[in-house]
Parts: sequence; C-alpha cells; structure tokens
Amino acid sequence: MNSLEWHELSESRKAVKSSDDKDCGNLVATYGDKIVIIEGYIVKSHEFIIPKSKIDHFNEKNVYLTISKDEMISKFDF
Repeated sequence: MNSLEWHELSESRKAVKSSDDKDCGNLVATYGDKIVIIEGYIVKSHEFIIPKSKIDHFNEKNVYLTISKDEMISKFDF
C-alpha cells in the first residue's frame, strides 16, 4: 500500500478486528511502519501501536489483524 492509502484508512477511523474476531478499537493513525489503534469511544481504554505487517486484510468496514486480542494486549498495548 502507498502512503495515501494508509492515510485514507486512518482518516476513515476504520474498526479493527483481531484474528479471533474481537473488536479492538479504531485505526486512528499511521506512523512509519506501524498503525495506531485506540480502543474506547468516550474514555480511551487502550492504545496499541502495531506493525503494519500484522494486518491481514481490510474491506470497506473493517481492518483485520493476524493476531489475537490477547496477543495484541500483551505485546502492543502502549
């Protein structure tokens, strides 16, 4: 993907799903080779910084990761 496509993904604040199909928050920014995901709408409960390589695919509604929600929390919670 090029930088414009990454920018469009973060601008649209796409929902993010883990490999075990759990809601993980919304993709809010890209930073180099990483994405920033914030979980929580009113009160931020988690912020994750995850390598782009952990993205499996995306569609018009969601971004899907190759990792589980537990792995995301244990390894990428910021």
